[in-house]
Amino acid sequence: MRRHVKQPPRDSFYFTDTAPMPENVITMSLAEFEAMRLKHYINLTQKDAANKMNVSQPTFSRVLDSAHKKVTKALIEGKQIRVTGGNVRFKTGFKGYGCLECDYEWQDENASKEKKKNCPKCGSSKVYFLIKEPL
Repeated sequence: MRRHVKQPPRDSFYFTDTAPMPENVITMSLAEFEAMRLKHYINLTQKDAANKMNVSQPTFSRVLDSAHKKVTKALIEGKQIRVTGGNVRFKTGFKGYGCLECDYEWQDENASKEKKKNCPKCGSSKVYFLIKEPL
């Protein structure tokens, strides 16, 4: 099943001082990266994070556990982390707003750059207009 991913990471390769040899690289899928972002960076519950990724909670838990194991191995063994691939679909066909404070996004068919909104989740006024065209 495809996982929904907000966007690819800003950087897709994290490295150490050692040369990037294949045996020194741990590959993390985009879904694993997104699971960690939602759970630990955005601080969503597993239920909310699973819903955002369009997967069940048990699937989300397995993806997150796999990501934890890979990051732990990379840290303990001094390996590089590469983020790429996986069966994902980037969110498209979306019109609304996003919050710079809590990273919450919400749809609003009447959204526009001119309309000023506050985030319904955290109340922040640091809100941006968001439109993603369908593929």
